[in-house]
Amino acid sequence: MPTQYLLTGLTGGLGAKVLADMLNKHHIPASNIIATSRSEGNKARFESQGLQFRVADYSRPGTLVAAFANVKNLLFVSSSERDDTKRNTQHTNVIEAAKATGVKKVWYVSLAFGGFGNGSKIGHQQAHYQTERMLQAEFPSSKSILLPQLAPPDTEGKIAFASRDELGEGIATLLAKGLEAFPSVKPQTEKNIVLLTGPRAESLVDLTSAANRGRGTSVPIQYLEPKEWIQACANDDGGGKRRGWYEARLVFLQGICNGDAQTVDPALETLLGRRPQTGAEAVERMARAETVYTKHRS
Repeated sequence: MPTQYLLTGLTGGLGAKVLADMLNKHHIPASNIIATSRSEGNKARFESQGLQFRVADYSRPGTLVAAFANVKNLLFVSSSERDDTKRNTQHTNVIEAAKATGVKKVWYVSLAFGGFGNGSKIGHQQAHYQTERMLQAEFPSSKSILLPQLAPPDTEGKIAFASRDELGEGIATLLAKGLEAFPSVKPQTEKNIVLLTGPRAESLVDLTSAANRGRGTSVPIQYLEPKEWIQACANDDGGGKRRGWYEARLVFLQGICNGDAQTVDPALETLLGRRPQTGAEAVERMARAETVYTKHRS
């Protein structure tokens, strides 16, 4: 499992305060945090607090790749280097390492000259603008969601989504208590299938709307002919998935449009003792907590 947080800049005043509040105010378990420093000499200082420790030197890309491996959230505190050329090189190293290692979110601590805009002429702000542009290029916000044009259309093809957490809870309950504890849950067909689904079947369009609500965005859906969709997705895939993956995905999406996943069954609700979340509710919840790229100016 990825480590939840990797923090840079901890030997400075701001970074030290961030770490202290995460541990003491927000009660983040120390084991969920990776502390970093340019110097191996700080290892004992952080590990004595129960933190993980990794060396991360902005001037040594190899240390960054090793440090950022299997990390979800990266707090990227800007370099203290005063030479803008050197600073830009260091920041490029950080961003490239984060991209290469699959860091999920980068939280960059910039400066606030110019407020939300990019018009400040103050010298030190220019390097921060450059870093923000690099981050936006490497961790872009989606401009549109690509879907293939299929028949029936994807507004009709629906899935009775259930969240992984609630599926896990339901399966564990079934294992622990057995079917006899739930007389209304009756296995179907000669295969003795217990079907665990969400309470409502929803389309991919419904989920897109939910994601937009959660993020406060209005990312539109763009429909493409199937072959064009495969090519466009493969060309723009930051995770390295190739054309064959999207060809298989097209079969998956066609199955959804054909109604393969629309059956709703009450078994999961019975096992949970409550109504499960719908797919749209789960997506909206996750979207509120997840962003592809977040920047913070302070």
